[in-house]
Amino acid sequence: MKKILLSFCVFVVLLEAVFGESVSGKEGESVTLVTGLTEIQTNDVLEWRFGAEKDLIARINKAAGRTDIDDEVLGGKFKDRLKLDDKTGSLTIINVRTTDSGNFEVSTTFAKFQKSFTVDVVSDSGLSPGAIAGIVVSVLVLIAAPVAERTRFCKLFGYIRNNFPSYEESRKLASNVNGTSHQFPSFHSLSFTFK
Repeated sequence: MKKILLSFCVFVVLLEAVFGESVSGKEGESVTLVTGLTEIQTNDVLEWRFGAEKDLIARINKAAGRTDIDDEVLGGKFKDRLKLDDKTGSLTIINVRTTDSGNFEVSTTFAKFQKSFTVDVVSDSGLSPGAIAGIVVSVLVLIAAPVAERTRFCKLFGYIRNNFPSYEESRKLASNVNGTSHQFPSFHSLSFTFK
């Protein structure tokens, strides 16, 4: 049991290392991404980045005594909605929107600290964009599966039709075996009565 628990804990740590810490919140609320640092070193530079392109959205330069939040990056996506804790570097997003969902990364230059966050903002409908995308993909798979199966069936039917003799050809072949004539019932001449 201890081995299973230890394996599970290692798995969770590896998942967090690969995908980052998962943080979720409701639309309109504030979400804080906690660095876990007790204090940024005096000669260090801490940077927050967002999205697949890892656009720089905020920076604390302790040596220069500067805290910069880029309100214009990404077309003003986070304008007046980011707050940085000067001591720990934690980032708070105020009045979150579903479009704020995505990957955030914080790193320091000298201490070589790095941490990732996956933010998932749930709309008033109760579904996040990720959940909606998952539902859409599932529906598309459910629609595509029968089409793919029908295509496979049609290919199989075409193979049989093109590579095996027809009913009429089978009758001719059978009648020519050993010079004897075999009678096969004709399907169109069969009749059935139901009671």
